[in-house]
Amino acid sequence: MDEFERTVGKLLTSPFKDEDPPAPLQGRILRRTAAARRRRVAAGGMVAAAVAGLGPVAVMQAVPERAPADDLAPVTATDLGAIVKRGTIVRIPRELPNKSPFEAMALNKDGTVLGVPQAGDGGNDARSTGIWRAGPDGGRPALVAETAPGTRAYLWAMAAGDAGYLWPDGERLSCRGPAGAGPSRTLDAAWGGRDRFFADGPAFVWGRNADVLRVATSCGGETRTYSVGGTLEGFSFPYAIVRAGAGLRQVDVRDGAVRDLVRLGASADPVLAANSRLIAWADGGALTVLDRGAGTSRQAVRTLPHAADPTYSGRITAGDRVVVYTAEHQDEDVAESVLFDVRTGRKVRVGGEAWAAGGWLLWREGADYRLARVRS
Repeated sequence: MDEFERTVGKLLTSPFKDEDPPAPLQGRILRRTAAARRRRVAAGGMVAAAVAGLGPVAVMQAVPERAPADDLAPVTATDLGAIVKRGTIVRIPRELPNKSPFEAMALNKDGTVLGVPQAGDGGNDARSTGIWRAGPDGGRPALVAETAPGTRAYLWAMAAGDAGYLWPDGERLSCRGPAGAGPSRTLDAAWGGRDRFFADGPAFVWGRNADVLRVATSCGGETRTYSVGGTLEGFSFPYAIVRAGAGLRQVDVRDGAVRDLVRLGASADPVLAANSRLIAWADGGALTVLDRGAGTSRQAVRTLPHAADPTYSGRITAGDRVVVYTAEHQDEDVAESVLFDVRTGRKVRVGGEAWAAGGWLLWREGADYRLARVRS
C-alpha cells in the first residue's frame, strides 16, 4: 500500500465515513487511485522496488523552459476575443522549480491564481508540496507557503479573497492573511476534511458536519457559528448559499439571517457558484443562472459537456460577466469548459480547464495557463 492509499484509507474511515466526500475530492480520490492501480499492474512484481527506489512519476511531463518572447504569443487554440481583452493576456507556465507541473485551484477577483504542484501517480511524493501563486503579471508561480509531505492528497480545493488564502491541511483548515501575508495558521482544527469552504471579500466561510456554518474575518481571528439546516454550496459576501434538500437558502454571514431563494430540480448534489448578482448551478445536465436581484432564472446552457459521463466531475465559477462550467476527467489530465457570457448570452467552448472571478478569466491553453481581463 503506497502513502496515498494510506491517506485515503485514513480519510474514508474518519468519523464522517457515512457521508460522501464533495465531488472535487471524490474525483481526486478516483483519479489518484486509478493511476496507482495502473502503475502497479504495469510494474507487476517490481512495484515494491520501484516505490522504494524511485519517486512517483508526475502525471504530466514537465514543460520545457521557454524564451521570454513566448509570453507575447497570441492565443491561437481558442478564440476568446469577444470575451477577453487581448492586450491583457499573460502566460502562466506550469513548470515549477521542482519540475512538478503547477495545478491551478483558485482564481481571486484581483487576478491572483492559487495552486499546488500536480501530484504524482501515487498522489503524494516529496516534491508535491507548497501553496503557489501567480497573477496578472504572468510568469512562473512563486511559493507562498510550504506544506508538509504527505498532505498533498488532501489539497482538493483552495480559496482566495480579501481576507486571505484558505486550504486544507490534512483534516484541518489552514490560512494566511491578506495577499498571503503573515504565518500560516490553523483556522479550524476540527474541520474534518470534507466540507466545502470559500473566501470572498472580508470573510472566510466553511461548513462543518453539515447544517453548521462557520465564519471568520481574519486568519486566526474569532469564529462565528450559525446553525443553518443545510449544506454550504457557495459564497459571495455577505451571503452564503446553503442547500436544504432541493431548496437553496441565502444566509447573511454578518447576522445569520436566512431567506429562501429557489428550489432545484431532480439533482441530488448540484455544483454551484455565486457572485453578488447571480447564482449558477448545473442540474440535470444543464446550466441555470438565477438573477439575484430580479429573482428570475434562465437555462443558460441546455447540454453541458460530459454531463452524463460518471468519469467526469463538474465545477462552476462565476465572474462579473462570465460563468464557467468545467468538466474534468477523474482519471486523466483532460477537461472541457463552457463559458457563458451573461450579458450577450454567447457560449464559448474551451478544450481545457477554465475559471472566472470578478473581471478575470483563467484558462488552460496547451501546456500552460492564460490569464486575461474580461471585457467590461
